[in-house]
Amino acid sequence: MDLSDYTIFGHLARTLHFSRTAKRVGMSASALTRRVQAMEEELGQRLLIRDHREIRLTAAGTRFLSFCQQQGEEWERLISDLRSEAAAPTGSLHIACTVTATHTVLPRLLSDYRRLYPGVTLQLITQDATRSLAQLEAGEVDLAVIPTEDDAADQLAVTHLGSSEFSFIGPKPENPWRDALACSKLDLSDVPFVVPIGGLERKRLNAWFKEHRVEPLIVAEVRGNEGIIAMVSLGAGLGMVPELVLQSSPLRDKVEVVASLSSPVGYNVSLCSRPRNLERRNIQLFWDLAQSPSHSPGWEEACFTAPSHL
Repeated sequence: MDLSDYTIFGHLARTLHFSRTAKRVGMSASALTRRVQAMEEELGQRLLIRDHREIRLTAAGTRFLSFCQQQGEEWERLISDLRSEAAAPTGSLHIACTVTATHTVLPRLLSDYRRLYPGVTLQLITQDATRSLAQLEAGEVDLAVIPTEDDAADQLAVTHLGSSEFSFIGPKPENPWRDALACSKLDLSDVPFVVPIGGLERKRLNAWFKEHRVEPLIVAEVRGNEGIIAMVSLGAGLGMVPELVLQSSPLRDKVEVVASLSSPVGYNVSLCSRPRNLERRNIQLFWDLAQSPSHSPGWEEACFTAPSHL
């Protein structure tokens, strides 16, 4: 038996009229009779008593009617739930990002998504960009907010949220290299540097060292820009960080920009996804929101890209 059998028997049990039910369900009275007989054979019980004057339900027929009604109600509930879910999605959305991203380029986007789709649980995994990219490529997260080059990897879908330049920083108030650097009297190969352990920042910094023929004196390799700012603030050496991170850092007053050093070219801050992830509705809705005019790169840059004199 299937759902159509339950519907047919439910109608027949209410009308107790074969011809009327047959017309309602679009079959002949004889076909309806055979259908009911097949139900009785499968159940091993008579469901109806039919004589020349009336049709009535047997005890088994009454129980079967209750079952048919329950199945019909469950089906309607399922249809309703699926339609509601389509209109108001549920489930979860996993986003990997840096701590800086959570309070610079992401707040309004997250707030708008929560307001529009409250049934979706947002889960943020805060970590450095290298790990975020690795988790995205491994399928462990749905989206990642990471620095990207203009020619981002072909295997990723990318939408820009903003951009940031780089700045070299030193400790404040006591920066032992300030005056010598300002007068160009210091060989940069003699200056200690705190550097990122990897990622786009390290790539930019290595290219800068090569361009300026610097054999860097690396005193620490740090995972994460906040760690670099912390080490520099303690006097460990000079460092290079995105202005976006510096602007939002709680330690920004304990370091200073080394204006005498020209910085490498900056990068884009982008929302990234594997293309097949965008087939999932929760992810696509977040993606579409990120691409809407109110979340365009121009809007984010105006709000979050630090001015060059910081």
